Amino acid sequence: MAETPRHPLLNPVLRFTKDPKPEGISGGGKNAKGIKVDRLPGQRQSLSLQFSALAAEVTKRPHFDGRVIMYAAMFDDSLAPTWTPGDLFQAARNAHLIAPYRAGYLVEVAANRLADFAQLVQKTTLAKDEVDISRVESVRFFADADAAGASTLNAIWEAATETDGGRPFVVWLMPLRGREAAENLIQNFAALRDGTISPPPPLLADVTAALDANVPAAMRHSLRTAVTAGDRFSLAVREYRLHRRARTTVIVPTPAALQQLVASGTVFRIEPVQPISSTSPGEGREPERPLPADMKSLPIVGIVDGGMSASSYRHAEAWRATPPFIRDSIADLKHGNRVTSLIVQGHDWNNNLTLPSLYCQFGTVQAVPRDNAGALVNPQDFIAYLDSVMTANPETKVWNFSLNQKQECPLDSISPLGHDIALLARKHRILPIISIGNKPGNRLQPPADCEAAVTIGGRLHGDNGAPGGECPVSLVGPGPSSMLKPDLSHFSHVRTLGGTIISGSSFSTALTSPVAAHTMQRVREASPDLVKALLLHNADGQGFDPALGFGTPAVTSLPWECRPGFVTLQWRAALRPGAAYYWELPIPQSMRQSGKLRGIGSLTAILNPHPMVTDYAGPNYFSVRLASALQYQRGKTPKGATKFHNLLGSLDTEKITEQDARTIDHKWSPIRHHKNDFQSVSFDGDTLRVYARVYARDLYLYGYTASEEVPEMEAVFVLSLGTGDENDDVYNEMRNQLGVFVETAVIESDIDIDNQEG
Repeated sequence: MAETPRHPLLNPVLRFTKDPKPEGISGGGKNAKGIKVDRLPGQRQSLSLQFSALAAEVTKRPHFDGRVIMYAAMFDDSLAPTWTPGDLFQAARNAHLIAPYRAGYLVEVAANRLADFAQLVQKTTLAKDEVDISRVESVRFFADADAAGASTLNAIWEAATETDGGRPFVVWLMPLRGREAAENLIQNFAALRDGTISPPPPLLADVTAALDANVPAAMRHSLRTAVTAGDRFSLAVREYRLHRRARTTVIVPTPAALQQLVASGTVFRIEPVQPISSTSPGEGREPERPLPADMKSLPIVGIVDGGMSASSYRHAEAWRATPPFIRDSIADLKHGNRVTSLIVQGHDWNNNLTLPSLYCQFGTVQAVPRDNAGALVNPQDFIAYLDSVMTANPETKVWNFSLNQKQECPLDSISPLGHDIALLARKHRILPIISIGNKPGNRLQPPADCEAAVTIGGRLHGDNGAPGGECPVSLVGPGPSSMLKPDLSHFSHVRTLGGTIISGSSFSTALTSPVAAHTMQRVREASPDLVKALLLHNADGQGFDPALGFGTPAVTSLPWECRPGFVTLQWRAALRPGAAYYWELPIPQSMRQSGKLRGIGSLTAILNPHPMVTDYAGPNYFSVRLASALQYQRGKTPKGATKFHNLLGSLDTEKITEQDARTIDHKWSPIRHHKNDFQSVSFDGDTLRVYARVYARDLYLYGYTASEEVPEMEAVFVLSLGTGDENDDVYNEMRNQLGVFVETAVIESDIDIDNQEG
């Protein structure tokens, strides 16, 4: 058996333990200064006419306890959370905002109050009302076609797959606020079961039929818990009664029935259920490869794919999920074997490429059918099964998903599969590594839009085996709702089981998972977000690229190591909206010896946005965001206070429009990643500081009325500073200056200290 290659550890990443200094920030709020004075008279007249027209036709619209749903569109200059029209549409007027939608908001309003709103917008003199009136562009009823999003009902019917009894669709129930209205909606939705829609077979029916004594007890218990929770319809009704939101799968028999379902007004969003598949080119033989003798000590990657049948890898298999989700006769075993071979020993198969020598164990989840098998995986069953497998295997913290649904992710909403895998990741504290998908197509495919995942794109390699340009096979980003996807890219044209050269983002993903798994194992108290931040921080890109993400993980220094001439600090913090947080750091002597700041810096910060996310919010999927920067002192403010400037940081999003901030700076992305090469920067004092602040929006979605009610949000930070000169001892300068506020972030047993005398 081959021995695991020894890799001499460079300076380990350091964990920064100093608490931040929070500073309270006084809130603003709406006032007369926010009125668009030039627009107000025209909008009074326009909105009044529109409300009158709605009142005249309201009897033709679906009602729920006397309430109807309308869409209030905002002007482009009024999309910022500051201008949310919650003062015009308030409970005292029998109206509620219920969800962000497109370029505005959905409003639940009493049908008999529409005429009153026509009068109100003409006559009110309250400043907050006038702000809203001048910023709401138009109002109309939520239409049947709105539920289909950017598609038509005919298009989504044709895109759905034929099954027994009709075609399957995922539906989101309309998120009504009032209890009586919600019960009325449930009754109307239930009535559709009589010939219009039907639920799919019971949850996990095929899988639980195979439960026997050979199934591990933890897996058996978890599967039975999922099944006994109730049928799909009952689960959706229970969820809706608790939270006024629910999503489920239904079978629709005909296009006419689809039209009837949407016309009922009970559905907020509807999508066809799409197959989950992998890419399986080529043929090949089983390899004969020696593996390390100490496999049991290596990290485990959970592989959600077509299964594994290659006998040469059996002793690297740490566990196997039984019963399988997909039976052997239709499973994509060929693809599963290839992905497994790359995760276990991708560097051996591709020794001409610059890959680290990182072996892994694996767990097998046989869950992906062959493309030609004619099997349609129900995503609700898929997620319930994964939940059970993750519960039964808590020691596995990195999970490889080299699979996709063959549809483009829309830019204004998150896919149900991407959202559900994010919920699993946060629940089980695991890190998904997900492929971006392969062409044909123009943009990433679900579940590549999973916010909690590291999404991987493809990349070519140069003649010297180093990372090259954009892959012609792999899809590209960016992701929906300001997400920066892919996060990383890796070699997509590789040699794998069978010895043939194959291509696809599946294999880029498989090459990335071992790096993530070893980082998770080697970093002290590692969290999924911290590992993700270290991977992004270690990548070779100079900024975000829609094809390459933030680049490819470096090999010369691994994510838990500092590059020569640099020091890297990492830390975690719990942050609340309404305060700015600061961490003070000394300036290493090597970066200031000329009398001015000189060097290279990078700052990566990731916010865990849960529980402040919802798939009902469309482009506003994230209800919190993080601002971060590394700052230096220079000069004084007009009031004599020390003035700070960004050394590493993004543009000032407060001084541009919300739309520009979302487009240019990806303002609402949970990832902040800043790099800068700075020379001859004048500064005052002896310290730098890291700044962070959390902002919140759409509080009504969670029952909050003020940002003070938002729970603490967890964030991770990774900061590197250096001169780029290996002779400069920036590492020990920073370590000595920080003293007790810093410690090694790497598990001690992994640090090699050479005590041999020459």
